[in-house]
Amino acid sequence: MALDKLFSESIVNRDDHVVLGVKLRPLSLWHATLLELIDSPLWHGKSGVTMTDLRLAVAICSGRWPSYRIPQGWRLFCWSVATRKCRLAVEAARFSAYIRDFHAPPMLWEKEGQGTKGPQVCPLPQPLDVVAWLVRHGFGEDRSWTMPIGLAHWYYVAIAKHRGAEVDLVSPGEQMAIEQVKARRAMQRAG
Repeated sequence: MALDKLFSESIVNRDDHVVLGVKLRPLSLWHATLLELIDSPLWHGKSGVTMTDLRLAVAICSGRWPSYRIPQGWRLFCWSVATRKCRLAVEAARFSAYIRDFHAPPMLWEKEGQGTKGPQVCPLPQPLDVVAWLVRHGFGEDRSWTMPIGLAHWYYVAIAKHRGAEVDLVSPGEQMAIEQVKARRAMQRAG
């Protein structure tokens, strides 16, 4: 049986993500919570990202749980001057690659009534729900908040499955077929 590509992505991550000259820590539930708190367009994949949005996201994702550093006042001014010549599009693309590297939750079949509606990325539970579940199952609070976010979601789903939840994972073969259909549709739209 082939190893799930999303699972592989959740456990094998680069440790050299640098954005705006700052080394980022592994993207965790703690970081995701803070990015959600500021409604980061980078986290939500929205367009119209500003350098301020990027600086805030970098400050959050370079910090350690349970604290965070949001540059303000003189520090923000100095950082703004130091990063003024950075190209926003390039740095935002680096941040997006960082998110993709760590955020690879399982893909599940979404069920509707008796039938199957289709595949979708696992609906993400609230970070506190995942942390509480992981702590309950022995991971500890620190590890639960700081483990890579994709891995946390895989543990969450695996534990739920072992405890009797109906979890229907999209198989690696099904994932490949879905990707092929998406690629074909994209080529049809472009051509």
